[in-house]
Amino acid sequence: MMRLHVGGFNPATDLVGGVASVITGADGFYQFLLTPAAPTGIYTLEITTYPGGFVPVPSTLIPVCGNVLTVGNLPDPALIHSSNVAPTAGAPAHNPAACPVNSVALAATANTTQHYFQFNITIPTSADVLNNHIPIDPILGGAIVITKTTPLVNVTRGDLVPYTITATNTLSAALTNIDIRDQVPPGFKYKSGTASVDGVAKEPTLIGRDLTWANQTFSAGQKRVVRLMLVVGSGVAEGEYVNRAFALNNLVGASVSNTATATVRVVPDPTFDCSDLIGKVFDDKNANGYQDEGERGIANVRLATVNGLLVTTDDQGRFHITCAEVPNELHGTNFVMKLDERTLPSGYRVTTENPRDVRMTRGKLNKLNFGAAIHRVFRVELSNDAFKANESVMMDSLATAVAALPEKLRGQVSVVRLAYDASGEDEKLVRNRLKQVRTTLEKLWKKSGCCYALSFEEEIFERKANKKGGVK
Repeated sequence: MMRLHVGGFNPATDLVGGVASVITGADGFYQFLLTPAAPTGIYTLEITTYPGGFVPVPSTLIPVCGNVLTVGNLPDPALIHSSNVAPTAGAPAHNPAACPVNSVALAATANTTQHYFQFNITIPTSADVLNNHIPIDPILGGAIVITKTTPLVNVTRGDLVPYTITATNTLSAALTNIDIRDQVPPGFKYKSGTASVDGVAKEPTLIGRDLTWANQTFSAGQKRVVRLMLVVGSGVAEGEYVNRAFALNNLVGASVSNTATATVRVVPDPTFDCSDLIGKVFDDKNANGYQDEGERGIANVRLATVNGLLVTTDDQGRFHITCAEVPNELHGTNFVMKLDERTLPSGYRVTTENPRDVRMTRGKLNKLNFGAAIHRVFRVELSNDAFKANESVMMDSLATAVAALPEKLRGQVSVVRLAYDASGEDEKLVRNRLKQVRTTLEKLWKKSGCCYALSFEEEIFERKANKKGGVK
């Protein structure tokens, strides 16, 4: 909608039709016809209502002539532009600071994009004014290109995170009424006093999680750089957090840029969230599973975690894993570790659970020890002759030998190795016979009330005849 006004103006008598406001048609055409009764003075054109998708200010892409045009009696009509249609894309741009000041001088620039909002008109001598084509700016969604960066990837609670927002005007015209807005991730907070625009301290307006640097002006092709710092809040959970920035035209509340993002990952704090693990592999001489006085550590033993981390004990049998686990915040986490028995010194076997686990809580030190000791190995050789035919029942000779074993095993920590010659026998029957021997010996050992946990090893083999008819 367009309106015309001047001091002492009465549209009812001074305008043909009696209405000072007109609504442009589909072709954008407007006109105001003054009557001989209209007053002399400086007439002002004003756009009072804008269609959707346009910015409600004088154009910044094609600026208006800032001076008043004095309209004489010649030429008649006074043509602001030589054509009765809007200037095409190839029309020369006018200089808004050097527009003609009177209608006589219009002819020299009538093919440019010049236009006016004020006219000094003398009634009834001034000529008619035609072709005053007024541009209005559309809301340009891509007029500004935004980028956002941060030098940090991983951060912890309480850290300061620097961000840089770069906004670039991609147009060859100035842009005004631009808000640069930064949307802070949940749980992050702006660090007061850290913001600047083009190196000059400039505090944003904070509403909720939105930081706004309002009413920025961009000249053609201008780049503006905003810097700020955010603090990672103490209640922020671990994970990725995205910071977003964009530009708005604040007159219509519409975006005039892309949305740029910068992502950081909140990770556990090594002091307050991680759980360290210490431990030792020791020579468990009495095989009781605990390190007693005088039981030294065992060096160069390798241990492994479930996620593939390998550690080796030092010369005193000790090991240490920094931030071995980040336990669940609410109920902790089980941590499992296994000793590689192949790296124990010759003759040593583990006397504690292997693998072992420990319950970890955030920020607390945990301890996990492994015991190992030299064991005597009692090899019990078995074959089909030691059992009743096709049964797992022991012959009397074997039963007597097994009954005598506990007394022999008491003197020193030992391992019982059950070695079975399974030549040509059914595997299931062999397994059942080994089980029968082991179960019998375990019961006898428990009844003897002896001093350590008895360990068993099983070996199943087949003897092969050599060329001379013997065995090897």
